[in-house]
Amino acid sequence: MARPKKKQSDPNSSMEQLIKRAVTLFDTPYDDRDERDPSLPSLRSVAEEMGTTILRVRKLLITADHYTSSTSRAVQEMMKNGFNIEEVMAELNLGRASVYSYIPYRNLAFNLDQTTVNADRHRIFRRREKACEELKTHLGLPDEKLYLWKAVIAFEDYPFKTLGRGKEHTGAVKFKYRVSRRPSSGGHHFAGASIDGFGNEMWVRTDDGEQEKSISRSTVDLALKNALEEQKQHGCVSGSRKLGVPGSRSYLYAMFLRFGVIEEKQGE
Repeated sequence: MARPKKKQSDPNSSMEQLIKRAVTLFDTPYDDRDERDPSLPSLRSVAEEMGTTILRVRKLLITADHYTSSTSRAVQEMMKNGFNIEEVMAELNLGRASVYSYIPYRNLAFNLDQTTVNADRHRIFRRREKACEELKTHLGLPDEKLYLWKAVIAFEDYPFKTLGRGKEHTGAVKFKYRVSRRPSSGGHHFAGASIDGFGNEMWVRTDDGEQEKSISRSTVDLALKNALEEQKQHGCVSGSRKLGVPGSRSYLYAMFLRFGVIEEKQGE
């Protein structure tokens, strides 16, 4: 019997989704002739979120007419007037990849391999967003802890970043984590419902070379409980100390913010 053909993703649809996602993550359009709120997402943060490069994010945003700068305007004006890539590179002192990143996509179809990669990223993104929505829907319900751990699992290998200190966020640390696969592997004192195929412990690893750190599921539950109580009283969670779990709070605080279940105190 012939093997059924693998279903192919539509390149145009995949590219349109990619552009839409970049625009959503970047939030407010960028124009270097106007001041942009420094608290808004940067090209780098969006690239990390999407698992791609800054150059590609910029090209996606330019295609959506969501990003413009003096360089992008100069590149596009030269191309419009008949200059080739090499001439633009020489005139503006840019590398080839940089020049291409300032030019909108003309043909939205990627090659097959890239389309498959994009489709996989879309699936992961949708799964994570669904986990966040389900968690927010079940807050305060008896199965809250179950949906919290489902969200933790959904965000495995996501590039988180702790907030650091002060307005400049000094000391911020990039980190990712993995969840144990065996129910008896760590966190074995957890009394709630488990999830098939996963244990009750997460292992954090940071980009600065620190040794992996274990955080139990019970600790995650306690941190969220404390955070939600703080938010109920004050309308926000003013810092990671409010989570009441020393040693893990900075990681969990960043995660809860990304899950959308708590809000950070905004500057006066």
